[in-house]
Amino acid sequence: MNDSQFAISCSTECYAHHDKTVDEGSSLVEIPCYAEGVPSPFVKWDTVDANIRQVSHFLVIENVTKADAGFYMCSATNRAGSDVKVIHIQVIPKPERQHIAPIISAPSMVQVYYYTDANLVCNVTGYPIPIVKWQFNQIPQASTGKTLTVSRVTNSTTGVYSCIATNDAGTSQANIILKVTYDPPKILSPPLPTISTAGESHNFTCRATGHPFPVVSWIFDSFTHHPNGLPRHVTFENGAVLELVNMQDSGQLTCTAENEFGSDTKSTNVIVKHRK
Repeated sequence: MNDSQFAISCSTECYAHHDKTVDEGSSLVEIPCYAEGVPSPFVKWDTVDANIRQVSHFLVIENVTKADAGFYMCSATNRAGSDVKVIHIQVIPKPERQHIAPIISAPSMVQVYYYTDANLVCNVTGYPIPIVKWQFNQIPQASTGKTLTVSRVTNSTTGVYSCIATNDAGTSQANIILKVTYDPPKILSPPLPTISTAGESHNFTCRATGHPFPVVSWIFDSFTHHPNGLPRHVTFENGAVLELVNMQDSGQLTCTAENEFGSDTKSTNVIVKHRK
C-alpha cells in the first residue's frame, strides 16, 4: 500500500463489517466507522429516507425506535479514492406489557370534625395508568386525581363520594362515606366566686372546649337592681376573660359557651362590699 491508499479498519471491534442489534427504547447507541489512509480519509454516514446524526466517525442514534432499523452506509474518501461499508441495524421491539384493569384501595368511611378539611384518597393501580374521576352523591365533581379535598366539612357536604378509575382494560369504583363529628361545649375553667370592695376591678375566667370552637358570652344578675345587665366591663381572649371595672353591685355572674351543637353554663356569686 502506498501513501495515497487507505482501507476501512477491520479490527475485532469494527462495527462496519457486522450487523448491529439494538433494543427499542435504548437512550443512546454509538456505532463507529474507522478508516485509515494517507491523507486521512473523510468519513460520512448515510441512510435512505432518514436524517442521521454523526459525531466524528460515529453514527449516533438516541432514543431508539422501530423506525431506526435499516441499512446504513459508511463512506471513507480521500483524493486517492473511496470505500463504502454497509451495516444492517436491527431493532428488537419492547415486549408488550399486559394491560391491567384498575384496582382501587380506599377507606370505606372518613370522619372529620365540623368545619375542618377532609382528604379523600383513592390509591389506584393498573396499566395503562388509569384516569380517576369523582362523584358526590352520584353528581360528577370537577376534581380529578387520586385525592379529593372537601373544604370546611358541614352536614351539607357529607355523604357518599365515589372515585371511578378507568383505562382501556376496564373500570373500577370505590365509595367513601364522609361523616362529620363535633364536640358540644364544655366549660373547663369556670368563673370563681369573689368578694371585693366597691370600686375595685376583678377578672373572671371562663375557658371552654368544643368543636366548632364555642362562643363565650356573659350575663350579670344584680341582687338589688333591675333590669339586669353587665356593669362596666372589658373582655379579653375572645370573651374567655371578663374584667368587671369599678364594681358597685353584688349579683350572680354567668358565662355561657355555645356552638351549633349545644351549650354549657356556669355561674358564680360576686359580692361587693361598700365601705361605711
